[in-house]
Amino acid sequence: MPALPPVSDALKRAFDPARFAKAAAEASEALVGHLERAQQRHAPSSYPAPSPEQERAHWQNETSWTSGRKRMHDQVIARSNHLHDPRYMGHQVAAVLPEAATTGMVTDILNNGQAIYEMGPSNAAQEDLLMSEIGGQLGLPPGCGGVLCHGGTLGNMVALMAAQRKVARDMGLDSWQDGVRAFPQPLVVLVSARAHYCIDRAMRTMGWGADGTVLVQTNEKHQMRVDDLQAQIKHVHDEGKRVLAVVGSSCTTSAGAYDPLEDLAAACRQHGIWFHVDGAHGASAAFSDAHRHLVKGIEHADTVVLDFHKTCGIPALCTGVFYARHAESFLPFSQHAEYLWDDANDLDWWDTGKRTFECTKRMLSTRLAAIKAEYGWDIWGELVDRMWALGQALATLIERRNGWELAMAPQANIVCFRPSPLQNHHADRWNELVKSLRKRHLIEGSGYVVQTEFDGKIWLRCTLMNPLTEEADLSQMLDEFEALLPSVLKNMDAQ
Repeated sequence: MPALPPVSDALKRAFDPARFAKAAAEASEALVGHLERAQQRHAPSSYPAPSPEQERAHWQNETSWTSGRKRMHDQVIARSNHLHDPRYMGHQVAAVLPEAATTGMVTDILNNGQAIYEMGPSNAAQEDLLMSEIGGQLGLPPGCGGVLCHGGTLGNMVALMAAQRKVARDMGLDSWQDGVRAFPQPLVVLVSARAHYCIDRAMRTMGWGADGTVLVQTNEKHQMRVDDLQAQIKHVHDEGKRVLAVVGSSCTTSAGAYDPLEDLAAACRQHGIWFHVDGAHGASAAFSDAHRHLVKGIEHADTVVLDFHKTCGIPALCTGVFYARHAESFLPFSQHAEYLWDDANDLDWWDTGKRTFECTKRMLSTRLAAIKAEYGWDIWGELVDRMWALGQALATLIERRNGWELAMAPQANIVCFRPSPLQNHHADRWNELVKSLRKRHLIEGSGYVVQTEFDGKIWLRCTLMNPLTEEADLSQMLDEFEALLPSVLKNMDAQ
């Protein structure tokens, strides 16, 4: 048998604690500088706006591939979206509570994956305790619980899989063994026409195809209409299909609209339907005394999804799938894996692989534990109050300006607006104007704003995710759009 070769000098250096200490100090110094520059609005824009081709060319020619980690970090910091810049008003991703990032360094080094207790004992115990505690904070009843996963798309699918398994069991079927063939009739989900596309994606993934998602009409506030929900339930039954679940949005990602959860819950109780709340963005309103009324009725949900990496200041991805009844968190999956656990049917809360799509997942619960230890859950209410107030402040500024209109009065921190169409002046091309205006602002403006569409109309869309954003930042953004508008109109006149 050949002798084991010695550990190489390169491996010794790679695992050297002193070398790590230097690297950690360098990274910390770089990030502190980034936070200071971002909060001071130091860069010309919160968004480095090269085209995809330009960015790819930069990295093709970049020397940091071979010049070390520090230069690579500096380049990534400089060329990434600056979510901690108060002028960033784009997508629904948290401006991370800076101290929360240090927990990532700890868990990255420990690297305790999670499928069974022995792979990650501390985070397994933390997860079960904290999901029950936070579920109670959301308003779910005693005996609630849940699991963590990587993202709301996955979380919503897992919740719908639980609903599907429950429907199958109630019918004396085994959908885990036989799949969708077990059902004598097609299953559908009823969801708002403004709901996130991940619900439709989940139903297609689960095997129900495009017909598996039935859209319910919305009112002028982009909220699900209960009368149309009742009509759609009847229509589904008349077609010989069965409703798998009703999904309420809290809130919609496009407009920030909260569906009337209490009324939806009542309809579900009336018809014996599983009630799921996609609260990925806005279920956090439950942590705020001032805004808890927006999710009234969430306490009646069978399942709730909440993205902690959106409005709770935690790095992506970290999503909670909450169950009103802890035991039902075992519904979605049943897998025989004798090398992991003795009996796949045992309700062992400590083996989270029995309840999540992932086998291995990161130490997500430690992120929540650090928030509780450092701030307590009240910090989430503080974040919600500030971000929701920014939404109202922006709406007020828009309403006070001539020539601008809101898509709807905001309920959360999402505001959709645009210049009012000028009478007999490119009215038929106004969508084109709004898109052109945004593209110009992306290049010439100081902030980052996206766009959305309702009923064929294009709107500018701000999501106020940074609690350090001030009214002056909102005014500056609107001033920049107003300054660009004449030249955009002139270009359209010339075409």
